[in-house]
Amino acid sequence: MVLSAPRRALTSALFTTLALAACGSDRDPLDSATGMPTAGPSGGPGGDPPDDPTGTSNGTSETGGPGQGSCAEYLACVAVVTPEALPDVEMALGPDGTCWHGPPEIVQACLDSCASGLTSLATVYPDEPACSSGAVDTTGEPTSTTGPTTSAGETTSTSDDPPVTTMTTSGGPCSDPPGQPNGGECTDSNGCGCLSGKCFVVPALGGWCGECLVDADCDGGGCTVPNPLAGGSAVCNDGGPGDGCMTDAACSDPTNDVCGTVIEVPGIVTVSTCGECETDADCPAQTPVCAPQYNIGLFTGRFECVAVGSVPDNGGCASDEACASGHCGEASVMGLLKFGVCGECNSDNDCGPGGQCDPASVNGNMLSGATCL
Repeated sequence: MVLSAPRRALTSALFTTLALAACGSDRDPLDSATGMPTAGPSGGPGGDPPDDPTGTSNGTSETGGPGQGSCAEYLACVAVVTPEALPDVEMALGPDGTCWHGPPEIVQACLDSCASGLTSLATVYPDEPACSSGAVDTTGEPTSTTGPTTSAGETTSTSDDPPVTTMTTSGGPCSDPPGQPNGGECTDSNGCGCLSGKCFVVPALGGWCGECLVDADCDGGGCTVPNPLAGGSAVCNDGGPGDGCMTDAACSDPTNDVCGTVIEVPGIVTVSTCGECETDADCPAQTPVCAPQYNIGLFTGRFECVAVGSVPDNGGCASDEACASGHCGEASVMGLLKFGVCGECNSDNDCGPGGQCDPASVNGNMLSGATCL
């Protein structure tokens, strides 16, 4: 699987985040996540405005603030259809979000994320007006013009405004090469370029042809989403432990019959898998605590029922009760990708007189719990 240059750049930036976040760098983990300082004026390094990826003369789009493209529309859509995700999404993509304090290539990746995310949500919620600006016409007719259309789907302008070209996803040109096998790159969410007819799009990181988009595409079992950092393809599974799922119905193992969300980047990708539990209420008396077991390298994991105080430092957790230390902290990447991890402390008060709590972090494929310094 070979990623295109823009996707390689973004993937590299994300892996750099995972590698640097726990290296004792002076930089805030958000800096390594996006190349963006978390404070200071908006724009590029040192407060200089980034290159203008929106094509406006002064770097200001009509919506969303300086150079923020369709992000205002994306946030408005998220606020209606997935309001619980809005605070986290705003942290990165809001008017003062971390996305807008970095180099041009990261700003552009964030703009792409807003545009593709809006299109994806408009596809899922076609009747929601707040998401309608991301809708893609499927009738074969142009959705917006400034003048008469041509047979190629282009428009001519009768004013001083630039002409608008509309690409359609069915009944019109496909934006992807035809006949792509599973694992091939794609961008058109209707799967027109895929042999399988299914293109799993992860906003900002890309799309890949695969076997499924949802559990219903599979004959039994569920749909395992692609690893968004390494590419690959979505595949159907038999519903075993750790297999991808959307609901409990996809899980076939009677001891791992609960579908729980183990990893989520709000508005971008959700990884849910079959496990023993999703909350403590799913666990038996002898192992009453539900704790996540992460596989960061494969961007997956599952929940297991564990005994109180049985998880060592650096192990996954969802509550203090799971940890031998009694302290479950949070390792975060960009404030969006979050992992619960056991450590020595949750605050300086846990470290004794004069001690400092160095927060939990992500180091490559490993989690590091908080430590007392």
